[in-house]
Parts: sequence; structure tokens; C-alpha cells
Amino acid sequence: MCFLNLLWSMESMRWGDGEEGRSSHLVALQYYSSRVGTRSDAVEFRHRYIDKNPTMETAGIRAATWVVGKALSPLSGGLLEAWGASSMLGSNMEDLKMQLLYAQAMLNNVQGREIHNPALGELLGKLRQLAYGADDLLDELDYFRIQDELDGTYHAADAHAAGCVPDLVLNARHTVRSFVNKVKLPACSRAATRDHPDEQQDGVKQGCFSRICSCGRCDICSSPSPASQVGLEVDKGCVPKVASSARDAALTVGKHFPCNSFPSVHDDDSDTSVREQRFVCGAWKSSKASQRNHDAQAPRLKFDRVEMSKKIRDIVEQLKPVCAMVSTILNLELLGSSRTPSKETAMNRAQTTPEIVEPKLYGRDSQKNIIVNEIVKGECSALTVLPVVGPGGIGKTTFIQHIYDQMKGHFHVPIWVCVSLYFNANRLAKDIVEKIPEVDNENRNCSDEDLIKQRIKGKKVLLVLDDVWTHHENEWTKLLAPFKKGGRNGNMVIVTTRIPEVANRVKTSECSLELERLSPEDIMSFFEECVFGDQKPWVDHPGLAEVGSKIVEKLKGSPLAAKTVGRLLRNKLTLNHWIIILESKEWESQTNDNDIMPALKLSYDYLPFHLQKIYSFCSLFPEDYEFDSKDLVHLWIGLDILHSYDQKKKRVEDVGLCYLNELVNHGFFKINKKEDGSPYYVIHDLLHELAVQVSSYDCLSIYSSNVKHIQIPPTVRHLSIIVDNTDVENRLCFEDYNENLSALEKRLKIGNLHTVMLFGDYHGSFGRTFGGLFREAKAIRVIFLSGASYNMDDIFHNFAKFVHLRYLRIKMVHHGVLSLPSVLCRLYHLEVIDLSNLYTCFISTRHMSNLVKMRHFLVQKNRIHLQSDIFGVGKLKLLQELREFRVRKESEGFDLSQLGQLTEIRGSLGLYNLEKVQTKEEANELKLIHKKHLREIILQWDVKHPNKDPVQEENILESLVPHSSLEELRIIGHGGTSCPSWLCMNLSVRSLESLCLDDVSWKNLPPLGQLWMVDDLGEDYQGCSISPPSFHYLKRLQLSNISRLRKWVGNVDCSFFSCLEVLVIRNCSELIELPFFSPTCCRAQWGEKMGWFPKLRQLVVVNCPKLELLPPIPWQTCSPCNVQIERVGSAIERLVYQALKSKERLEIEGEGGKGDILWNRLNFSNLTDLKHLFVKKIHLLPLDHLRVLTSLKSIEISGSSILPPLQSAGRGIYRFPVEIIKISSCDTSGRDLTLLLSFLPYLSELEINNCENITGLGVVEHPQTVSGEQQRQQTRGEEEIITAAAATAEGLLLLPLQIRKLSISHCPNVSLLSNPAHDDHAEAESGGGLQRLSSLRFLRVDNCPEFLSSYSSSSFFPFPTCLHDLMLRDVWDMETLQALSNLTSLTNLSLRICGESRDEGLWPLLAHGCITILAIYTDSDFFTYHDPSQLHDKGVFSRSSKLLDLDTSPNTGFLAAPICRLFFSTLTRLSLDFDDEVEHLTKDQEEALQLLTSLQLLKFSGGDKLQHLPAGLHKLINLKVLMMVNCCIIKSLPNSLPSSLETLVIIGCGAIKSLPKDGLPRVPMDLYILLATLLSTEAWFPVAISKHEGLNLYVPCCTYNWLGHGVVNSSIL
Repeated sequence: MCFLNLLWSMESMRWGDGEEGRSSHLVALQYYSSRVGTRSDAVEFRHRYIDKNPTMETAGIRAATWVVGKALSPLSGGLLEAWGASSMLGSNMEDLKMQLLYAQAMLNNVQGREIHNPALGELLGKLRQLAYGADDLLDELDYFRIQDELDGTYHAADAHAAGCVPDLVLNARHTVRSFVNKVKLPACSRAATRDHPDEQQDGVKQGCFSRICSCGRCDICSSPSPASQVGLEVDKGCVPKVASSARDAALTVGKHFPCNSFPSVHDDDSDTSVREQRFVCGAWKSSKASQRNHDAQAPRLKFDRVEMSKKIRDIVEQLKPVCAMVSTILNLELLGSSRTPSKETAMNRAQTTPEIVEPKLYGRDSQKNIIVNEIVKGECSALTVLPVVGPGGIGKTTFIQHIYDQMKGHFHVPIWVCVSLYFNANRLAKDIVEKIPEVDNENRNCSDEDLIKQRIKGKKVLLVLDDVWTHHENEWTKLLAPFKKGGRNGNMVIVTTRIPEVANRVKTSECSLELERLSPEDIMSFFEECVFGDQKPWVDHPGLAEVGSKIVEKLKGSPLAAKTVGRLLRNKLTLNHWIIILESKEWESQTNDNDIMPALKLSYDYLPFHLQKIYSFCSLFPEDYEFDSKDLVHLWIGLDILHSYDQKKKRVEDVGLCYLNELVNHGFFKINKKEDGSPYYVIHDLLHELAVQVSSYDCLSIYSSNVKHIQIPPTVRHLSIIVDNTDVENRLCFEDYNENLSALEKRLKIGNLHTVMLFGDYHGSFGRTFGGLFREAKAIRVIFLSGASYNMDDIFHNFAKFVHLRYLRIKMVHHGVLSLPSVLCRLYHLEVIDLSNLYTCFISTRHMSNLVKMRHFLVQKNRIHLQSDIFGVGKLKLLQELREFRVRKESEGFDLSQLGQLTEIRGSLGLYNLEKVQTKEEANELKLIHKKHLREIILQWDVKHPNKDPVQEENILESLVPHSSLEELRIIGHGGTSCPSWLCMNLSVRSLESLCLDDVSWKNLPPLGQLWMVDDLGEDYQGCSISPPSFHYLKRLQLSNISRLRKWVGNVDCSFFSCLEVLVIRNCSELIELPFFSPTCCRAQWGEKMGWFPKLRQLVVVNCPKLELLPPIPWQTCSPCNVQIERVGSAIERLVYQALKSKERLEIEGEGGKGDILWNRLNFSNLTDLKHLFVKKIHLLPLDHLRVLTSLKSIEISGSSILPPLQSAGRGIYRFPVEIIKISSCDTSGRDLTLLLSFLPYLSELEINNCENITGLGVVEHPQTVSGEQQRQQTRGEEEIITAAAATAEGLLLLPLQIRKLSISHCPNVSLLSNPAHDDHAEAESGGGLQRLSSLRFLRVDNCPEFLSSYSSSSFFPFPTCLHDLMLRDVWDMETLQALSNLTSLTNLSLRICGESRDEGLWPLLAHGCITILAIYTDSDFFTYHDPSQLHDKGVFSRSSKLLDLDTSPNTGFLAAPICRLFFSTLTRLSLDFDDEVEHLTKDQEEALQLLTSLQLLKFSGGDKLQHLPAGLHKLINLKVLMMVNCCIIKSLPNSLPSSLETLVIIGCGAIKSLPKDGLPRVPMDLYILLATLLSTEAWFPVAISKHEGLNLYVPCCTYNWLGHGVVNSSIL
């Protein structure tokens, strides 16, 4: 130990006694201590560190290697070194490069070796952090290199290209700037620096001594352009240059001396205008105020060469000792290390056996039956391989143990082999031989494979290969060869594996069993067994049941997790212990090989390092997040973790997709499909937990549940914060989370962060907190804001200095408005900008060509013009897709030559305004034929262009030859007379899958079959030659606005017909024939012609008035098809057929009186699955055809006769399965409708609208049936109904008894019968009106004034007591509500009463009924006719009333204290609708309103004269939502609002100009504004944000301009 002390002293003298030096060398000495210490010390050391995690240091080596390689990447290619090759900076960069190369070589030398040394792990961590620092520095240097390249400046050089004088100036600037940074001179007032934000770097503010000048006037402008900097004129001499440069140098120093106020110099920005300044009495004044231009380029950042060189030297000095120590330790470790960790790990893994460990199998019965059936089916084949796949801990081995035990008796030779990580056919064959019984006379002097053949000859074999990880084809074939030849039919191999790729490759049939998590019921049963064993669960410990259920939820259905946690819980059955286990999730930290996390981590350790890296970043996302493949790859690009070893052969995007597929094949991602069939990726919950654990060194994900206690390593560089809706549901939750988030600033090294992700619909509520938290962020590379409701610089105040930023994605839940700062175009490292989830975004893209590394700029379709606004887009040579480019001849930077430089362009390219291209040479500059990666091209000419030149346009299109691999082509508005040769005679785009020709003036068309055109004289001619090669892969064809097209004649030889899936024909005014059908074609030939189009699934024909012949619809039943036919021929106005996901719908509208023609166009034999039928302006189809529609559920009839003539319908009995029928604007009689309803025995919903010929409403009399004669009686009853309907008065409609929902509106003549039909002397108890509709639950009567006319003096109740919902609007003869007093089941009542009415009959329903929702609007004081004080017990009323929701108006009398006291404890929602005369509530009404303290939502609507809201709203202590709708003249809100308020909605209140400055509650609040003008944002937005943390503002696009550009937290309502 004396030696160690001496060594420590020597090392201290050598490296110094700094804190970092001491800690680093202490770590190194720990290593030597472990080598020379006592044996017991060494044993303890190994037990504590090596046995716990034997691969930790090995992983540390790989991680350090990766970071070092990443830091070296900016130096690849030599560009950065060449740029920074100044005397000091260049040498330091070279030293750093050498040190990093040394570290890389050192670490590469030990790759693949097993290293066991925790002290080394700490040193590797130190090396990683230094490498990260080097990466940041070199990345920042690369930023300034790009800036110099773009601006033509030389800020890194010490030798200016223009000669000696510029050299002097250049070096003087850097020297002065370095001097200023060192002395840290005090700054002057901010007023002097306000115009110079770029000079405020590294915490040094500008001063006022800003320029020394010998004259009274001088011109102050931006830094000279590249031309002016380089091209210094000799004839002006050197003195003026030196004087000018001296002034610039003095400016830099003078800014830091507090003296006279001098002007500052703007940033180097070529777009900044020249300003004239005058020196007057020691102060400078501007003669012209500077104007900001939204399109002006953002200020550039200043480069301090001296400071940068110093930082690089510091990193080098820190790297040297750490690299030396790591190298020394690694050299010693190499002596005893191994290069085959996988083999050692495999040998050390526990071997599984066929013996059953778990006596009972839970939740696997169906999968077990699948295996048994496969074994039975496999008896006919020589060998069947059946894989069972699933993640670690899911129970594969246990499952197969039970299968093996049950089925081994069906085989002569059952064999169980545990394969584990190392798959070697020879080793496995040796294991198999040992498990097969010997046979007589076997030859033992042979290979194991031959011995297996001898022993299994003529026998059935069951071979289980458990825990297979790898699949090498040769090894696999070699292993199975004996079983294919030696045994007899019926041999079965069952393989268990974690890796789906292995399962897919080894299976011999379609059957591959994937074990999923256990169901909640099954995992609970297994959990109970693990905890309680044979005891009855929960009987002796009922208090543990609730906590136990919560723990089971956390297990995510994993049996191994249940075993792990069960072992922890059963030792101590106390509530406190169980709660601790629940909150800490201790089972995830268990380190036994049989525990869940070690089992899952084995899968992770098996991954290659590059897959480990990209998978670990998934920990930043919330659980169950749905990943899109492109989004994932773009994120990985932003994180700079995708590297292609051969950039010429493989794009980085392709590398990412390859990595993603590998993770899928290894079982870490699972592919699911959305409703539209598009794929998405998910991670199993426990694998997500694993990602959290393995990435904890670098990644941190914050929830409200873990923010307090989570351990935050100082090495964290990637942060996500997730805000659940529950985190802002009340004031307490919000303030608690907000306080904890604020505290993160002290716990996190914000300056080290590379990634920031914010998730949650309401994370914008913490905008101010995030702004403070990220104030010191400077190394950010990735920003992902999901659910944003604010502008970028609201939370990233120094966004302009994010020089490392590579990835920016903003995703808004609401349709919103968001503004991005113009400085975005100065962040030169940006590779991905994803705004595809922003509905409206304000961003200037004119200078986006500065972003020379940009690969993806994604926007929504409605914002695609942002791509076309990029000036000089040709600089973006890595851009992968440009969906819109508009040629602008009046401005340079928007010509086709820009696109010629985009060699990487792929996906979709849209070229617009091509009429502005004048010559073929301009078109050739596009180099379209060389863009082989393009999938889609759009070529558009402006058809309204006044000076069209057909010859010019024809030549231009002839020159725009796409690559032969193009898949989709759209040509729009071309004014030439001929189809280009590359699309016709010399067809070069034969791989086209989609072709659209829209508004072209061609006289000939591409080879699409026999196309006949019409010339100017009306004569037909063939417009397409048959001889040229045709398309072979065309799936979609669209021909629009081709006025010359007359006929398209097809034949069986048209090769692309068999591929065509979508055909669209629009606005072809002369078209008379399509290839489906010709005038000479008989109906029998339809099928033959449609057979030419076996894959056609969508047909659209619109506005072709001369086309009379169409195929039968639908033409197929084997696959869904969709048809849209509008304004075609003389009969069809509209015909739409949709067959999607078993929801077939047919809409048909015709010209009146031509129904037969339309019905003949339908192929009824293919309509048996039709669910919905809509008919307009034609009579309903014949009933014999209707009978074919056996699946029909609903019919809508509009403007048509509901039945064909009765003679055609006959007197037969029809039974249709229709359940819903809706009739509107029909001249049908009640009698005809009664007849139709008699054919619908399953009808449950009837809606009638605007049918004036229906004058009476009653209920049919249906004879009661007895069970013995039910069918005969039912048929007789239907016959009687038909007979009764025929004899009924013309206008009387009789309803069937089974109706559940009835709606009648705008039928002015309909009247409800007061007595049973056909019996004026019926007894009251026999039921009049609708009494006998015992199934009726919903009734709506709207705008039918005569509906209750027969009940004005009747004592009958018109409605059945079973009603739940009743709506009566604009119905007369309702003087009282006594007629409703029997409706004790009513829950929802809505009344808009015409004339005088009283509340008699309502109070019993409110007191003893079930009404929860009530809406009452009358022309009188409805509630004043009855004094509620007469109620015998108001307390009982308050307790028994169920009313929660009330819509009414102040003039009904509800706002009276006696009435409001009855509802003070129940009413939660009140909507007050004011008429046009009310100016305000009376004092009594305001006081009555304040009694309703249970209100949670209060709405004020209407009222052209309503001047203000009532006072005292703050007394409504439970109010959460306050709404103002169309309160036109209210100018402000009350000064005080309830503290409980969470949402404020202002719609159509144009006079409101401000919000109360002190009245908004200090809780998370959503503020919605629609169609409301507000004063300038300065009036209240700063107050809202600074004083009210958590205010979310939602404004629509139409309001944004009124509010101004300073809107914060904005999105659309």
C-alpha cells in the first residue's frame, strides 16, 4: 500500500490537484488497488461488481467507441480542417483529431472482448463525456464553416484571400473580441444594445462606445457582401481601409465601456438596409427607423476564433490523461479477456428441461389446441417444423413443457434440447444422440448424424428445440437432415424463439404460433397462485386485494413478471410492504436470472450495438406510442445515429428502414395496422420498461408520477416530459407538477441536453416553466413537440443559438396556428423539419436554401406552397422530396435549373407554371431524365394564361423526359397539339402505374387502346396508334377535360386492362363509348367485357352528357368496388355505390320519371350485401327487386314517390329486413306510406320530414297471436294491415307497433288521432294517440303546429309512459303540460311552445320523475303560473329531483329565488338564451343565479342588446366552463371570475376588446376565441402569459390576423 501512496503522490504532482484530476486518477488507482489488494478484497470486489453485471464495462467500451466515432465525423472529408486551417485553430483541431483517433484505435483494439472492471467503467464514462464535448465543439465549428461558405466570409482564416490589409483586419477583430471576453468589461444600458442581439454572446453584453469616427457623419451598414470583401479596389489605397478597420476594431472594444452613446453595427446580413446616422452632442440619432421585413434573413451569429481555439485546446488537455489511463488498464485487461462472450454466455445460461415446473397452464388452452391439431395434421408429412415465438418471460418454455408432457406418448422418440444462444449442429447432434435410446446392432463408429438415423429409423420423433436465437441455413439443414431421412411420416419439430425472423425462416407450414400476454383474468389467477399457493386468495388478507389488482395491472400480462413479483410479495403479506412494492416497481430491479428484466435484457444484449442504440431512444416516448416508420427514421437521422458505410449505394433513410426491420425481426417492435390498412409499430410494455432501464445513462423520461423521486444521472443528454390530462385536471395537480418541473433546472445539466421531447395535449400549460427550464440549453439537436400550442421562442428563448439543431417536429392535436422564427433558416445543421401535423403555420421559407443539409421538409397539403417559396432551392442538394415548385421568371432562384442540382430528389415532384419556361434549353436544365428515384411527377401549365404558345408548350413537354422507372405521371393544362413522343410512339415510361391527363389540347393520346377523337369539323378519327408499345403496369387512369375524346374502344389485347384498378373520366363532353359496353353489345356480353378488367375496383364518370352506356353496377362480388357517376347521359343525375368494410351503400338520383332506366343499370344479384339505400327524385325500385336486397337495413327517400304503382306492386305479402326508413320532401300519401311500412316487420326507426300530404297519425290495430298459431296469425295480421291500409283515408298514416324512434318535422297538416283508429267510441283505457306504441323510446315533433290540435280539450294522454326522450317544438295547443304528466320514465324533455302555456304537470315530473335534461322556451312567463313554495316539502324535492342540465331563457321565470333554491345542489349545467330586447338581468335574477352553486357550466347566448354579464359570477364556486356566444355588444368580462374556472369560450362576441387583467384565475385554463376581435396582443397577452401560468389560447385561422403576429399558445377551435 506504500507503493500506492507513492504512486498517488507522483500522479498528483504530474497532473495537478484539481478536482477533476484527483477524481479521474483516483478511479485509475482503484483499478491498481484491486490488483494488489488481499484475496478477500478481490473476491468481494468481484462479487459486488462483476457478478452483478459482467458486461457493463464491455458495453461501456462500445458506447465510448460510438461517441468517439461520432465526434470524428465532422472531420471526415477534410472540409472542416481545410476551413479552420489557421495558425492556432488549425493546429488545435489537428491535435483534437489525433487524440480522438488515438481513443478510437485504442477502443477498437478491444472490441469483442469481455472486460470486467467497474473503475474502468467510470473512466469510460468520463471519456464519453469528453467525446461529447469534442463533438459539440467540432459541430459548432462546422456550423460556422457553413455560414462562411454561404456568406462568402473568412472568419476562421488568418490569411484573407484579398491580401495583407484584410489579414490585419480579420485578425484584429478576433483579437479584440477575445480581449473583451477575457476582461469582462461592464456593459452599458440595454438601450444601446437593443439593435445588436448577435453581439451578445457568451454572457457579454454590448456597451455604448460603439464606433470611433473623425467626421460628423458616417454610413453604418451590414458587413460587406462576399464580393465587396474580396474585391477590394487597389486605386483607393490602404489608408482608408485601415481607418475603416480600426473603427470596426474600436467598435468591438468600445461596446464594453460605459461612456457616450454610439451606434452599433448590425450583423453581417446582406438583406439589412443601410441606415444613416448623425453624431449630435455626443449621441447618435437615426434619421430613418429600421423596418423589419418578414422575409428578411435573420442575423448571423459571430464567430470567435480565439475562444473556439481555447476550448478545443482545453478538451485536448482533458482527453490526454483519460485516454492514457484507459489505455493502460485495457492493455492489462487484454491478457485475460476473451473474444467470444456470446459463447460463454450461452454456456452459462441455465438449461431448460421437459419437466413441468408450473403444474397449471393459465390462459393458453386455445393455443394448446392449435399445437395439438398441427401435430395431428402433420402425420401426413415427413417433417413439420412449428415455431412458437414471443418475448422473454411470456411463458414459451412452460407452454411447450405442457405440450410435450401431453403429446410425448404419441411419438416413439420424444427429445428435448435447450439450444440457447450458440447454435451449432454438431453440438446439438451430440446432445440429441444422448437422448435417443440405443438400438440393437447399431454402428457406433460413425458420425452423430448417422447414429441418429440408425436410432430413429421407422419411428415417429418429437423434437423440441427450446430457446433458439440464431438461424444459420447450413447449420439448420445439417441438424434436421437425419430426421427427414431416418424417421417415418409424422415427425414434429417444435421451436421456441424470441426472434420472429427465426420463426419465419424455420417454419414449414403457414402455422406459426405467437404467444401474447395473458388476459387480465388469467394473469390475475396466475398471480394469486404465485402469491398464495394452495391457499384461497384474499380470504385471510382482504385488505390486500385492491393493491394487488393495481400491481397486476403493472405486470402487463407477463407470467415471468408475475412470478418475480409474487416471490417478493408472499414473504410479507402486509399492506405497507405491498404498497412499497407497487410504488417502487421493485420487481424490475431484481437481478436473478429467472426474473423478468434479466430475461428481457438478454434479448437486448444479443442485439448488435447499432440496434441497441436506436432501440434505447424509444424510452423517450410514452408507453403504447404508435410509431410511423418514416417518423422513426427521421428521428434517428436527427439523432445522428444512422450511418451508411457506403453512401453511394445506400441512403441513410434506407439504413434506418433496414434497422427498423431488424428490430421487428428480433421482436422488439411489432407491426399493427390502422383502419385504413396503413402499418404502424408498437413496443411491448415490458420492452418499453427495458428501454428505460438500459438507456438511463443517456435518456430520461419525466412523468408527474416519477418527477419527484427519479434518479437523474449527470450524464443525461436526452429528455422527454410527458403531461397527462390528469396533470392539469385541477389546480392542485397542476401546481404540484409545475413546481416539480421547475425544480428540474437544478437537477439536470440543461446545457448538455441534445434532445427535448414534450408530449401531451396540455403540455403548453407549462410553457412559462419550460421557458425557464430550457433557458440555458445550447446543445439541442432534436426537438419534438407533440401537442404544441405556442410559438417556438416561447419556450426556447435562445432558439437562435441552437446551432446543433438537426431535427424539428411539431405536432398539434388541435387545428392550430403557429409561428416559427425566421432564424430557423440560420440553423444550418437542420436535416428534418416536420410540420406535417400543423394545419396553419406562419414561417418564411424564402431563405431556407441556407439549410444545405436539409433532407426532409414536411408540411400539410394545404401548406405545400411553403416548399415552392424556397429561394434557390438548388442549394438543398440532399433534399429528398419537393412536392411543389413554381417557375417564376420574374425572380432568379425560381427557374428549372435549380432542380437540376437536386440529384437526391425522390418521392413526388410537382412542377407548376410551366408556361413561363420559354426554351427547350431551360427545360433540359431540369435534367428530369436523370432523376431515377422520382415516383411521381406533376407537370402543370396555367390554362388561363393569356399568351399561350402551343408550339412552345409542345417543345417544352417534349424535352421534359422522365426516367423510365417513373410510376405516376400527371399532365395538366398542356396547350400543345400533340402527345409527347416519350409518352406515345417512343414510349419510355412503360413502368407507369398511374396516368392522369387533365385539360390537354392534344389531337392524339397515349397507347391506351383504340381511342377515337373528333376534329374541329365534327368528324371522327383514330387518335391513338395501336402499333406502339403499351403500358403493362397501369393501375390508375384519369382522363379529364378532354373535349376531343369521342370513343374509347377496348379489346382483349389491351395489356394494361388486366392491371387497371381505378378509372376516372371527367368532363369529356363528346364521349359516347367506353370499353365496358358498346351500342351493339347485348346484355349477355357485359360479363365478357368486364372480364377484361378483373381488378377494377373504382369507377368515376362525371359530367359526360352523351355517354348513355355503362357497365352493370356493381360488376363484381369477389372484391369491394366503388362507383361515382354524376350527370351522365339523360337519366343519371347521380349514382354512388360504396362497398367498404361490409358497409355497402347505394345513392341514386335521377331525372324525374326515369326510374326504370336507372334500376336497369343495377346488377341486383351483386347487391345482396347492400346495407343502405338512398333514393332521390325517382320512385322506389320495384318491390320484387327490393326483395333481393336481403341485407338492407336502412332506406332514405327524398323527393320521390315511395312506391311504384300499386298494380305493379300487387297485393302480395312482402317482408323486408329494413330497420330504418327516412322520408323527406315527398308527395306521398299517408295511405301509401302505411302500405310500405306493413312490409317492414323489423322497422324500429321512422323519420318523416316535409310531407304535406300526411294529415293524420295513428297506430295500426294488430290482432294478438297465440303461440300455437303464431305464424298463421302473423300472416293473417299482415293481410289485414294491408287491407286496412288500402281502405284508410288518403292522408292517414298508421304506425306499426314495434317503432322505437319516431321523428316528424315540417309537416304542417299532420294531427295526432285522439282515439284509437276506426273507433270513435273506444274506452279511454284502450289507448289513443300513440299509447299503444309500447316500444317507443324517442319522439321528436318539430314545426308541426296541428299535431296536438285534437287534444286541446281531451283528457287522454297522447304519449306512452315508456318514452325516454321527448322533443316538442313549435307545436300549438299546449296551454298546460298535464298531457305529459304520465311520462314518469322521461329523462330528456325539450319544449318550444307556441302561445301561452303554464307549468302545470311539469313539477311532478321534476320532483318524482327521471328528467335529467330539460329545455324550455316559451313566449310567456312559464314558471310564474305555479308557486313552487306550495310544494309540500322542498327538501324532499331537492333530494329527489334528478335535473342536471337546463336550457332556457330569462323570460320563462326560472331565475327566481324560490325556484333556484330547489336546484342549488343538483343543477350542473345552465344555458341562458337571451332575446333581442333584454339588456341585462335584473338584480333579483342575478341573486337567484348566484344560488345555483352546483353549476359547472354556464352559457350566455344571443341577445343583441345584452350589455354585460351578471355580477357575482365568482360566487359560483364549482364553475369550470364559462361560455359567451353571439353576445354582440358586450365589451368586457366581469372583473372577478370563479377560481375554479378551467375553460373560457368566447364565440361571435366582436365587441370584446380585452380580458380582465386581474380576474383570470391562476389555474390551467383553456381560452377559446372564435369570431371575436380583440385589441392588440400587447394589451393583454403579456399579462395572460406572465401572470397566468397555464393559459392555453385557441383561436381559429380566420381570427389570427385580427389578433396579430404575437399570439402565443394558439391553435384552432
